[in-house]
Parts: sequence; C-alpha cells; structure tokens
Amino acid sequence: MQNRYVADVGDFGKYALLRIIAKTDLTLGVNWYLTPDESHNLDGKHTTYLHNDSYRGYDDDLYSILKNIIVSRKRNVHSVQESGILPISTVFYDNTLDLTGESDPMKRRIIRRSWHKAALNRLQECEIIFLDPDNGLQVKSVSLTGQKGIKYIGLDELKDYYKHGKSIIFYNHRERKQEEEYLDKFRKLKDDPAFNGSEWAGLKFIRGTTRDYIFILQPKHFATIMMQFDALLKTAWKANFSQLTF
Repeated sequence: MQNRYVADVGDFGKYALLRIIAKTDLTLGVNWYLTPDESHNLDGKHTTYLHNDSYRGYDDDLYSILKNIIVSRKRNVHSVQESGILPISTVFYDNTLDLTGESDPMKRRIIRRSWHKAALNRLQECEIIFLDPDNGLQVKSVSLTGQKGIKYIGLDELKDYYKHGKSIIFYNHRERKQEEEYLDKFRKLKDDPAFNGSEWAGLKFIRGTTRDYIFILQPKHFATIMMQFDALLKTAWKANFSQLTF
C-alpha cells in the first residue's frame, strides 16, 4: 500500500468489503504493508468516481468520507485510521516497510523480519487480519529483499498469521493469465500443510482494474465470515464484486 492510493476507486471497494466483514464480533486487524510513495506512474489517480453521485448509493457514508479525504488533500493511511471508516476496535499496523537505505542483502532480510515480527505483535489480539500489499503474494521472480520485494507478502509471513490462529484476507493484483490458471496458484497452496484445515474463498472487484481478495479462514471463523461474504453479494455491491471459486 502507498499513501497515494488512498481514496481511489480500489479503496472504495476495499473498504466496502472490510466494513461488512467488520460487522461480525471478530476483531479486525489491518497490516497496510505500507511502502514509500512512488512517482513514476499515475497509479492512484482513479478518483473520478467521487464526481459521480450514483456511487453514493453503494455506501453514502463511505463515499462522503473518501471524498473529504481527497478534497482536504490528506491522502494517507492515517486519515483512514482516524476517519471512522472502520470500527474503533480495529487495530492498525502502519510501520513503513522500506529497504532503500540498506544495500546489504543480509541486513535487508533482518530489517524485513523485524518489521514482520512487529506486525505480528501489534496484531496479536486480532482474529481477522487484512493484508494490503501493492501486488499481493510473493512470486518466484521477485526476491522479498529486492527492490520490488516490499510490494509482496512473503509466503512465510502469510503462514505465520495462520499459524497464530488468524483468519486472513489479502489483496492480490491480478496476474496476466487466464483466470483458472491464475487461481491454480492458490488452489495448490491450499494443500500446503501450513494451512491445514483452512477454508478458502475469494472475491473479485471489477470496477476499473481487476482486484482480487483472497480469504484463508480458520475453521472456527468460517461460518461467521462467510455470512458477511454472502451478505455483501446481496447488496448493490454485487454489481462490482463476483465470487472466485477455489
């Protein structure tokens, strides 16, 4: 996540999802996977939906809050945390993952591990964890300690959350593959012993760039979370979300 993305159309869908998930009695934690803002492209500029009142019908309060963030020029995760978009009980981890000041691969690895351990500690009392990286789950072509690594969740990091009894929802950028081939990556991961007993689900947000949300759920949380998952698809948001099958 980069601060420059706050309140774009992807955020509109993301918070719609989290707001309905947060209506359970389970405590929500958010790890922004916050990274320094880049400036080489126009990502995060997709805010024209805030000039179209037809979007208010999905969630008027959310629409108004995000519009105010844009108008006030306070596009950062701290504005979101303080806005009331998510319940006051929500726990946020907003330490920046930044490896640019260190060239030694071993020291970069240590920095990343320390950042991850601090996240686990901060979110230890939460039952549902939302992970919000720029790109999603790590891919074979990218080193987690390389220049692009900060844009990804490490597989071991993901496993740690599940091992600690957390249900996980994470953002994943759609790869340039046919959907079934793309989803096979996650279907294979279901069989990893680290996720023994887990229940998987997914949602695709189709407004603008396709955005996927992958659910790895503890059995004890499955029914509660899926009730909200299904509820979302019965609202006006069903025009923007569709279910992924694992």
